[in-house]
Amino acid sequence: MRTICALLAASLLGACTLAERNADWPVYLGDAGRRHYSTLDQITRDNVRQLELAWVYDAGELRGRGSTMYTSPLVIDGVLYGLSPKLVAFALNAATGVELWRFDPDLDGAAQRGLMWWEHDGDTRLFYTAGRELLALNPSDGTPIESFGDHGRLDLTPGGDRTGSLSVTVPGIVFEDLIILGFSTSESANAFPGSVRAFSALDGELVWQFNTIPAPGEPGSETWADGSLEHAGGANVWTGMTLDEDRGLLFAPTGSATPDFYGAHRLGDNLYANSLLAIDARTGRLEWHYQVTRHDLWDRDNPSPPTLVQLERDGRTIDAVALTTKSGHLYVFDRETGESMYPIVEVETLPSTLPDEVPAATQPVSTVAFSRQTFEVTNRSDEARRFVEEQIEEWDLRPWAPPRVGTVLMQPWYDGGAEWGGSAFDPSNDRLIVNANDVPGILELSEVPVGSSDYGTYAQHCGSCHGLTLEGTDTAPSLLGVRDRLDTDEIREVIREGSGRMPGFAHFDDAQRRAVMRYISSDEPNIDEPSEELAYVLGGYVYLRDHEDLPGNTPPWGTLNSIDVATGDIAWTVPFGNYPSHPDLGFGAVNYGGPVVTASGLIFIAATPDRMFRAYDTRDGKVLWEAELTAAGFSTPAVYSVDGTQFVVIAAGGGRTGPPSGAEYVAFSLP
Repeated sequence: MRTICALLAASLLGACTLAERNADWPVYLGDAGRRHYSTLDQITRDNVRQLELAWVYDAGELRGRGSTMYTSPLVIDGVLYGLSPKLVAFALNAATGVELWRFDPDLDGAAQRGLMWWEHDGDTRLFYTAGRELLALNPSDGTPIESFGDHGRLDLTPGGDRTGSLSVTVPGIVFEDLIILGFSTSESANAFPGSVRAFSALDGELVWQFNTIPAPGEPGSETWADGSLEHAGGANVWTGMTLDEDRGLLFAPTGSATPDFYGAHRLGDNLYANSLLAIDARTGRLEWHYQVTRHDLWDRDNPSPPTLVQLERDGRTIDAVALTTKSGHLYVFDRETGESMYPIVEVETLPSTLPDEVPAATQPVSTVAFSRQTFEVTNRSDEARRFVEEQIEEWDLRPWAPPRVGTVLMQPWYDGGAEWGGSAFDPSNDRLIVNANDVPGILELSEVPVGSSDYGTYAQHCGSCHGLTLEGTDTAPSLLGVRDRLDTDEIREVIREGSGRMPGFAHFDDAQRRAVMRYISSDEPNIDEPSEELAYVLGGYVYLRDHEDLPGNTPPWGTLNSIDVATGDIAWTVPFGNYPSHPDLGFGAVNYGGPVVTASGLIFIAATPDRMFRAYDTRDGKVLWEAELTAAGFSTPAVYSVDGTQFVVIAAGGGRTGPPSGAEYVAFSLP
């Protein structure tokens, strides 16, 4: 009997040891709850300074100047799955970085933050999206799953008569035999109406669809002005979703209705835009919702997947879901009921000066904020302060000031507050770890007069050289497919500065520049009809800078924060990152990407333009380790172990804020 017990004990101990020696990172951001958390504890506060380079993998060709690579890889059974800047999929030995296979979808490439893994009864599939296609691969060799969609590909373009842009830039939710996806679309009047769709992981057939813009007569339609729903767009889930697997409950954060900054043709609160939706993952039925911005005029999309959290309240443990916002506010709701865990106040908004525009009378604002809500002019130097003060002299600086012809200052700017990197949950102390931006944005609208058209503007200024349908002439090359060769910033620069024999058009106003860019960027250039009414367009997504190109407000400009989920109190906040032009300021910087927390009390995060990858102490935000990457890691790390060695890996794609672009995956481990 003792021998049997000893054998059982040894067997159980061996199983536990094996589990500790091999720990996967099988889901985007760690798990379907998007907690960004690893139970591994081999790398500790005491030994993290010993971390050294384990391996580097060059993922391949860049997508031109300004190329980015946001992918957070998956690790399953010792194999790492990732994507190159051009969305070539690959598999590596996760311990050595040695390539196992590559799959080139022969597409143009686009932004993509990760992949999806599905398995059932021994069958496994690797999914990812490239533009508007969902791809299914055999994870053993990277070959397409022929029985899925059209030979391993599924076109995600919604039905109907809309022809706007569409892509899926973030992994969806894998639940049972479903792949659940949102999508990105344009932010102009021709945007697709948003929806959340569930497809069969077996063959790609549509299983259910929830429309985030209701049809006339459906619940939520009463929040739209009569006649506006027929042409409404947006309210889409572009940033990723979260799943409570035990409850089968999907949490979907929606963006704003379109067009972004002028809502006269979509009056009303505009449900279900700017909302957190709780949806039955098996049926697509809406269980509850909460709208955080009504009739959005400021591009306050919900920017990141919610995070499943727990908190103690009145002696009981509450399963909750945390939503971080671009405005820098934190909302936490009971997962089952949608009850807010924090007080929410109604803040009065201001009237609009634009014709027929009617902002919502009030906005619901959480009493918990992790970014500053008021603007203060930089005090970095007298020269910087004077430079900024001269810029803002005639701007509207009031909170919740609606867009106008002229300039409104937003604090914080379009990219947060929180951004798409998301937040991590530390279950040891029920704290939320979130990196944030804290700079002011410039909201400046230009008026597009009646009679304008994209084609007309292009034909007047560009058609004689490049041809009226972009076909090219003896004088200048074809512009067909220019988006395959140049990114948005490069096109904008050529229009402004010129190139070769082409003169610059720096005199273009925002409306003219945008009209030309829209026309030359379309897949099939159409001669659009002249407008019959005024329109209003944004001058660009930029933040206020001083004479040295640094933020025009008082620092810090980027922060890393630890928030007590139960109370909403900020446990600590520290400046996060630096600008390469001023590496020693210590004031923080605008950042993109997310954190990962480990059971040993560490926060691993890159995300900053100074190209550093850092480990912070969860107790106080102290930097314990850092390493410089060849390009900034505007992505979220993955943490895993193989054969008893713990690794942390980051995709160093750079490109977004000016530093070099890259294509390296970089892994670190202890000696």
